[in-house]
Amino acid sequence: MKKILLLATGGTIASQPTATGLAPRLSPEVFLERMPQLGDICEIEADTLFSLDSSSIRPEHWQRMARRIYRELPHVDGVVLCHGTDTMAYTAAALFSMLPGLHKPVILTGSQLPFEAEHTDAVRNLEDACRVCASGKFPGVYIVFDGEIISGICASKAHTVDFHGFASVNYPSAGTIKNGAIHKNGQFQPPHPVSGTGAQLKDALNPKVICLKLTPGLDGRMLDVVREQGVAGVILEAFGAGGIPCADDSFLEAIDRCAKQGIPVAVTTQCSHGPANLGVYEVGVKAAMAGAICGQSMSREMLAVRLMWALGQMEGAKDAKDMEQIRKMLFQW
Repeated sequence: MKKILLLATGGTIASQPTATGLAPRLSPEVFLERMPQLGDICEIEADTLFSLDSSSIRPEHWQRMARRIYRELPHVDGVVLCHGTDTMAYTAAALFSMLPGLHKPVILTGSQLPFEAEHTDAVRNLEDACRVCASGKFPGVYIVFDGEIISGICASKAHTVDFHGFASVNYPSAGTIKNGAIHKNGQFQPPHPVSGTGAQLKDALNPKVICLKLTPGLDGRMLDVVREQGVAGVILEAFGAGGIPCADDSFLEAIDRCAKQGIPVAVTTQCSHGPANLGVYEVGVKAAMAGAICGQSMSREMLAVRLMWALGQMEGAKDAKDMEQIRKMLFQW
């Protein structure tokens, strides 16, 4: 029987009512006590890393997760990570980046309703996550939620309350779980290599990355304001396929100033699906010429975290050569 480590980090799944609203209180041992059927799926050891609403999870928490998982991997067949839904996709992207070559499953799950709530989705999600983890069919980082298996590279929270809370952005789901049976998607190809030597730990991050969502009328000087605050990188959520306002050149000039200062500016789309492409419209071509990096098919979560990771590996960009290296690191895995 496969041995699985269940790590708890808080979130809705562990929450109970308090005088000021839901807050994480339950330990993972409670899940095991009330779900004896998990013992038929795998041998489980449980532990709590911390107990937080996932809105409060920061890059240093990702590092704690990655280091603990890396330390435990030689002793278990996989890890199930209970996590709040609000930032679960960011954490999945972070673990994907910080544990390259991962050859065992790291499965994130949680719920839209607390474990103790009536008609909760927590029981199904936790059971499904353990099944996927114990199957050994999905090495790497995945989110298992509402019967869907989504690669950590392309997951995005899509609904605030619906049980089908996550979408796979610009990439097919890896599979589904129905009535306890796992069905792999034949069209899915793992977006990450599986190393025969096992995972590496590359957990350096630079969290000084900010996302700036464009709205009609926003002036490029806003990008200068952001740059002057000491950020290390910027994500521009642009219009459509990557439209950057170019009528007065203020954005183009601000992007150029960022590039010359060693601050990468990556462009994604505000659309929920479809890639960014700076090569279609003149406004995108000009942005690329000014130094903007196209985020291509990455989800917004993945692009933001991947830029933090690339900057962390480089210890900051200083010149055009470093900027080109960061550009490569964003898309090489």
